[in-house]
Amino acid sequence: MKFALKAFIILCLVSFWVWGIIVEPYLILDYDNVEIPISKWDKNLDGLKVALVSDIHAGAGPAENWRIRRIVEKTNAAKPDIIFLLGDYVNGGIYYGKMDMERLSAYLKNLKAPYGVYAILGNHDSYYDTASIRKMLSEAGIHLLENSNAKVSTPRGDFYVAGIADPITQNYFYRPSFANIPKGKPVIFLSHSPDVFREIPPAASVMFSGHTHGGQVRMPFWGSVAKNVKFEKKAVEGLYRKDGKTAYVTRGLGTSRIPVRFMCTPTITLATIRKSYESDSATPQTRNLKNKLSDDNK
Repeated sequence: MKFALKAFIILCLVSFWVWGIIVEPYLILDYDNVEIPISKWDKNLDGLKVALVSDIHAGAGPAENWRIRRIVEKTNAAKPDIIFLLGDYVNGGIYYGKMDMERLSAYLKNLKAPYGVYAILGNHDSYYDTASIRKMLSEAGIHLLENSNAKVSTPRGDFYVAGIADPITQNYFYRPSFANIPKGKPVIFLSHSPDVFREIPPAASVMFSGHTHGGQVRMPFWGSVAKNVKFEKKAVEGLYRKDGKTAYVTRGLGTSRIPVRFMCTPTITLATIRKSYESDSATPQTRNLKNKLSDDNK
Protein backbone atom coordinates (compact mmCIF):
# COMPACT_ATOMS: atom_id res chain seq x y z
CA MET A 1 0.00 0.00 0.00
CA LYS A 2 2.81 2.38 0.87
CA PHE A 3 4.53 1.60 -2.43
CA ALA A 4 1.32 2.23 -4.38
CA LEU A 5 0.81 5.56 -2.62
CA LYS A 6 4.39 6.65 -3.29
CA ALA A 7 4.09 5.60 -6.92
CA PHE A 8 0.86 7.58 -7.25
CA ILE A 9 2.43 10.71 -5.72
CA ILE A 10 5.48 10.42 -7.99
CA LEU A 11 3.25 9.96 -11.03
CA CYS A 12 1.24 13.05 -10.09
CA LEU A 13 4.38 15.14 -9.61
CA VAL A 14 5.82 14.01 -12.95
CA SER A 15 2.51 14.74 -14.67
CA PHE A 16 2.37 18.23 -13.17
CA TRP A 17 5.99 18.84 -14.21
CA VAL A 18 5.39 17.73 -17.80
CA TRP A 19 2.19 19.76 -18.03
CA GLY A 20 3.61 22.94 -16.49
CA ILE A 21 6.95 22.99 -18.32
CA ILE A 22 6.11 21.42 -21.70
CA VAL A 23 2.41 21.06 -22.46
CA GLU A 24 0.91 24.34 -21.29
CA PRO A 25 3.75 26.75 -22.22
CA TYR A 26 4.47 25.19 -25.63
CA LEU A 27 1.59 23.09 -26.91
CA ILE A 28 -1.34 25.31 -25.94
CA LEU A 29 -1.95 28.74 -27.42
CA ASP A 30 -5.37 30.28 -26.82
CA TYR A 31 -7.36 33.12 -28.29
CA ASP A 32 -9.30 35.22 -25.81
CA ASN A 33 -12.11 37.01 -27.66
CA VAL A 34 -13.61 39.88 -25.68
CA GLU A 35 -15.78 42.89 -26.34
CA ILE A 36 -14.97 46.10 -24.50
CA PRO A 37 -17.73 48.73 -24.49
CA ILE A 38 -16.45 52.20 -23.59
CA SER A 39 -18.17 55.57 -23.67
CA LYS A 40 -15.09 57.58 -24.73
CA TRP A 41 -15.05 56.06 -28.20
CA ASP A 42 -16.12 57.17 -31.67
CA LYS A 43 -19.25 55.42 -32.97
CA ASN A 44 -17.71 55.40 -36.45
CA LEU A 45 -14.90 53.21 -35.11
CA ASP A 46 -17.30 50.78 -33.45
CA GLY A 47 -16.04 47.22 -33.84
CA LEU A 48 -12.31 47.99 -34.08
CA LYS A 49 -10.52 44.67 -33.50
CA VAL A 50 -7.17 44.82 -31.73
CA ALA A 51 -4.73 42.01 -30.94
CA LEU A 52 -2.86 42.20 -27.64
CA VAL A 53 0.45 40.31 -27.72
CA SER A 54 2.33 40.58 -24.46
CA ASP A 55 5.17 39.06 -22.46
CA ILE A 56 6.61 36.88 -25.21
CA HIS A 57 9.81 36.28 -23.22
CA ALA A 58 11.58 34.67 -26.17
CA GLY A 59 14.24 32.24 -25.02
CA ALA A 60 16.92 30.16 -26.71
CA GLY A 61 16.59 26.80 -28.38
CA PRO A 62 14.61 25.15 -31.24
CA ALA A 63 11.40 24.89 -29.22
CA GLU A 64 11.44 28.65 -28.64
CA ASN A 65 11.85 29.30 -32.36
CA TRP A 66 8.76 27.20 -33.03
CA ARG A 67 6.83 28.91 -30.23
CA ILE A 68 7.53 32.44 -31.50
CA ARG A 69 6.71 31.54 -35.10
CA ARG A 70 3.44 30.05 -33.91
CA ILE A 71 2.54 33.20 -31.95
CA VAL A 72 3.11 35.33 -35.05
CA GLU A 73 1.16 32.99 -37.33
CA LYS A 74 -1.79 32.73 -34.97
CA THR A 75 -1.90 36.49 -34.41
CA ASN A 76 -2.03 37.09 -38.16
CA ALA A 77 -4.62 34.35 -38.63
CA ALA A 78 -7.04 36.28 -36.38
CA LYS A 79 -6.92 39.19 -38.86
CA PRO A 80 -6.95 42.06 -36.33
CA ASP A 81 -7.25 45.65 -37.48
CA ILE A 82 -4.22 46.64 -35.40
CA ILE A 83 -1.66 44.81 -33.25
CA PHE A 84 -0.25 46.01 -29.91
CA LEU A 85 2.91 44.48 -28.46
CA LEU A 86 2.91 45.20 -24.74
CA GLY A 87 6.52 44.57 -23.76
CA ASP A 88 8.87 41.93 -22.33
CA TYR A 89 10.17 40.45 -25.57
CA VAL A 90 12.97 38.51 -23.85
CA ASN A 91 13.98 37.47 -20.35
CA GLY A 92 16.31 39.96 -18.74
CA GLY A 93 18.76 38.99 -16.03
CA ILE A 94 20.31 35.57 -15.45
CA TYR A 95 17.23 33.37 -15.39
CA TYR A 96 17.68 31.54 -18.70
CA GLY A 97 18.71 31.97 -22.33
CA LYS A 98 17.48 34.72 -24.63
CA MET A 99 16.70 34.54 -28.32
CA ASP A 100 19.10 36.21 -30.70
CA MET A 101 17.82 39.71 -31.51
CA GLU A 102 18.19 39.35 -35.28
CA ARG A 103 16.18 36.15 -35.23
CA LEU A 104 13.47 37.62 -33.03
CA SER A 105 13.26 40.68 -35.26
CA ALA A 106 12.87 38.45 -38.33
CA TYR A 107 9.95 36.66 -36.68
CA LEU A 108 8.16 39.79 -35.44
CA LYS A 109 8.61 41.43 -38.84
CA ASN A 110 5.97 39.02 -40.13
CA LEU A 111 3.23 40.50 -37.93
CA LYS A 112 0.73 42.20 -40.22
CA ALA A 113 -2.38 44.31 -39.63
CA PRO A 114 -4.12 46.95 -41.81
CA TYR A 115 -3.52 49.76 -39.31
CA GLY A 116 -0.06 48.67 -38.26
CA VAL A 117 1.86 47.18 -35.35
CA TYR A 118 2.69 49.31 -32.29
CA ALA A 119 4.87 48.41 -29.32
CA ILE A 120 5.94 49.51 -25.86
CA LEU A 121 8.76 48.19 -23.66
CA GLY A 122 8.55 46.16 -20.47
CA ASN A 123 10.72 45.72 -17.40
CA HIS A 124 12.60 42.69 -18.75
CA ASP A 125 13.53 44.68 -21.84
CA SER A 126 15.31 47.11 -19.52
CA TYR A 127 16.96 44.25 -17.62
CA TYR A 128 18.23 42.91 -20.94
CA ASP A 129 19.20 46.08 -22.84
CA THR A 130 16.74 48.69 -24.06
CA ALA A 131 19.00 49.78 -26.92
CA SER A 132 19.08 46.26 -28.34
CA ILE A 133 15.31 45.88 -28.01
CA ARG A 134 14.68 49.24 -29.67
CA LYS A 135 16.92 48.22 -32.56
CA MET A 136 15.23 44.85 -32.84
CA LEU A 137 11.75 46.43 -33.08
CA SER A 138 12.96 49.09 -35.53
CA GLU A 139 14.43 46.46 -37.85
CA ALA A 140 11.12 44.60 -37.66
CA GLY A 141 9.32 47.73 -38.87
CA ILE A 142 7.37 48.07 -35.63
CA HIS A 143 6.43 51.51 -34.30
CA LEU A 144 7.77 51.88 -30.75
CA LEU A 145 6.02 54.27 -28.39
CA GLU A 146 8.02 55.60 -25.42
CA ASN A 147 6.34 58.58 -23.79
CA SER A 148 4.89 59.38 -27.20
CA ASN A 149 1.83 58.87 -29.37
CA ALA A 150 0.86 58.17 -32.95
CA LYS A 151 -2.15 59.04 -35.05
CA VAL A 152 -3.86 56.10 -36.74
CA SER A 153 -5.96 57.01 -39.77
CA THR A 154 -8.71 54.70 -40.99
CA PRO A 155 -11.51 55.02 -43.58
CA ARG A 156 -13.93 55.31 -40.64
CA GLY A 157 -12.05 58.02 -38.79
CA ASP A 158 -8.89 58.64 -36.79
CA PHE A 159 -7.79 57.55 -33.35
CA TYR A 160 -4.56 57.83 -31.38
CA VAL A 161 -2.28 55.35 -29.65
CA ALA A 162 -0.29 56.66 -26.68
CA GLY A 163 2.37 54.69 -24.86
CA ILE A 164 4.58 55.33 -21.87
CA ALA A 165 8.02 53.97 -21.06
CA ASP A 166 8.03 50.99 -18.71
CA PRO A 167 6.81 52.36 -15.36
CA ILE A 168 8.82 49.82 -13.35
CA THR A 169 12.31 50.51 -14.70
CA GLN A 170 12.19 53.74 -16.70
CA ASN A 171 11.10 57.35 -16.35
CA TYR A 172 7.61 57.66 -17.77
CA PHE A 173 5.75 60.87 -18.56
CA TYR A 174 2.14 61.52 -19.51
CA ARG A 175 2.50 65.03 -20.94
CA PRO A 176 4.57 64.00 -24.01
CA SER A 177 2.59 60.77 -24.29
CA PHE A 178 -0.62 62.74 -24.89
CA ALA A 179 0.91 65.82 -26.51
CA ASN A 180 -0.91 67.35 -29.49
CA ILE A 181 -3.83 64.92 -29.37
CA PRO A 182 -7.01 66.89 -30.22
CA LYS A 183 -9.51 67.05 -27.39
CA GLY A 184 -12.25 64.46 -27.68
CA LYS A 185 -10.37 62.14 -30.02
CA PRO A 186 -10.40 58.45 -29.00
CA VAL A 187 -7.11 57.37 -27.45
CA ILE A 188 -5.86 53.84 -26.78
CA PHE A 189 -3.29 54.01 -23.99
CA LEU A 190 -0.56 51.37 -23.60
CA SER A 191 1.33 50.63 -20.38
CA HIS A 192 3.25 47.45 -19.71
CA SER A 193 2.16 47.38 -16.06
CA PRO A 194 -1.47 47.95 -15.00
CA ASP A 195 -0.28 49.50 -11.74
CA VAL A 196 -0.48 52.97 -13.31
CA PHE A 197 -4.26 52.59 -13.61
CA ARG A 198 -4.99 55.28 -11.02
CA GLU A 199 -2.84 57.74 -12.99
CA ILE A 200 -4.57 57.30 -16.37
CA PRO A 201 -5.17 60.76 -17.88
CA PRO A 202 -8.82 61.63 -18.63
CA ALA A 203 -8.01 61.74 -22.36
CA ALA A 204 -7.45 57.96 -22.46
CA SER A 205 -10.40 55.93 -23.72
CA VAL A 206 -9.02 52.58 -22.57
CA MET A 207 -5.70 51.19 -21.28
CA PHE A 208 -4.17 47.90 -22.42
CA SER A 209 -1.53 46.20 -20.26
CA GLY A 210 0.31 42.93 -19.71
CA HIS A 211 3.09 42.17 -17.20
CA THR A 212 1.03 40.03 -14.79
CA HIS A 213 1.04 36.84 -16.89
CA GLY A 214 -2.42 36.33 -15.38
CA GLY A 215 -0.55 35.00 -12.36
CA GLN A 216 1.36 32.45 -14.53
CA VAL A 217 0.72 29.69 -11.98
CA ARG A 218 -2.75 29.14 -10.57
CA MET A 219 -3.74 26.61 -7.99
CA PRO A 220 -7.21 25.12 -7.50
CA PHE A 221 -9.18 26.92 -4.75
CA TRP A 222 -6.25 29.35 -4.37
CA GLY A 223 -6.02 31.29 -7.59
CA SER A 224 -2.93 33.12 -8.81
CA VAL A 225 0.22 32.31 -6.85
CA ALA A 226 1.90 35.62 -7.81
CA LYS A 227 -0.29 38.53 -8.88
CA ASN A 228 2.66 40.71 -9.95
CA VAL A 229 0.81 43.97 -9.23
CA LYS A 230 1.36 46.25 -6.25
CA PHE A 231 -1.47 48.75 -6.20
CA GLU A 232 -4.28 47.46 -8.41
CA LYS A 233 -4.53 43.99 -6.88
CA LYS A 234 -7.66 43.09 -8.80
CA ALA A 235 -6.14 43.97 -12.18
CA VAL A 236 -4.43 40.61 -12.70
CA GLU A 237 -6.32 39.65 -15.83
CA GLY A 238 -9.36 40.77 -17.77
CA LEU A 239 -11.48 43.90 -17.73
CA TYR A 240 -10.98 46.32 -14.86
CA ARG A 241 -13.12 49.41 -14.26
CA LYS A 242 -12.94 52.00 -11.53
CA ASP A 243 -13.70 55.72 -11.20
CA GLY A 244 -14.81 55.99 -14.81
CA LYS A 245 -11.58 54.44 -16.14
CA THR A 246 -11.27 51.23 -18.14
CA ALA A 247 -8.34 48.84 -18.55
CA TYR A 248 -7.86 45.40 -19.99
CA VAL A 249 -4.99 43.21 -18.79
CA THR A 250 -3.96 40.28 -20.99
CA ARG A 251 -2.34 37.23 -19.43
CA GLY A 252 0.33 37.14 -22.14
CA LEU A 253 2.33 34.35 -23.71
CA GLY A 254 5.59 33.51 -22.00
CA THR A 255 7.15 32.80 -18.63
CA SER A 256 9.67 34.61 -16.45
CA ARG A 257 11.80 33.62 -13.49
CA ILE A 258 10.42 30.07 -13.55
CA PRO A 259 9.69 28.42 -16.94
CA VAL A 260 6.28 27.15 -15.85
CA ARG A 261 2.65 27.88 -16.66
CA PHE A 262 -0.09 26.03 -14.83
CA MET A 263 -3.84 26.57 -15.30
CA CYS A 264 -2.95 29.86 -17.01
CA THR A 265 -2.51 29.12 -20.71
CA PRO A 266 -0.59 31.41 -23.09
CA THR A 267 -3.12 33.74 -24.69
CA ILE A 268 -3.44 36.20 -27.56
CA THR A 269 -6.22 38.61 -26.62
CA LEU A 270 -8.51 39.75 -29.42
CA ALA A 271 -10.42 42.76 -28.13
CA THR A 272 -13.27 44.34 -30.05
CA ILE A 273 -13.91 47.92 -28.95
CA ARG A 274 -17.53 49.01 -28.93
CA LYS A 275 -19.06 52.42 -28.46
CA SER A 276 -21.04 52.44 -25.22
CA TYR A 277 -23.73 55.01 -24.50
CA GLU A 278 -23.65 54.23 -20.78
CA SER A 279 -21.09 55.22 -18.17
CA ASP A 280 -17.96 53.11 -18.00
CA SER A 281 -19.02 50.85 -15.17
CA ALA A 282 -20.16 47.29 -14.81
CA THR A 283 -22.99 46.44 -17.21
CA PRO A 284 -24.66 43.17 -18.21
CA GLN A 285 -22.71 43.30 -21.46
CA THR A 286 -19.33 43.47 -19.74
CA ARG A 287 -20.27 40.86 -17.16
CA ASN A 288 -20.82 38.32 -19.94
CA LEU A 289 -17.25 38.52 -21.20
CA LYS A 290 -15.31 35.29 -21.33
CA ASN A 291 -12.71 36.58 -18.92
CA LYS A 292 -13.25 36.98 -15.22
CA LEU A 293 -13.95 40.64 -14.72
CA SER A 294 -12.50 42.76 -12.00
CA ASP A 295 -14.74 45.66 -11.03
CA ASP A 296 -14.48 47.74 -7.91
CA ASN A 297 -17.98 49.06 -8.54
CA LYS A 298 -19.63 45.74 -7.70
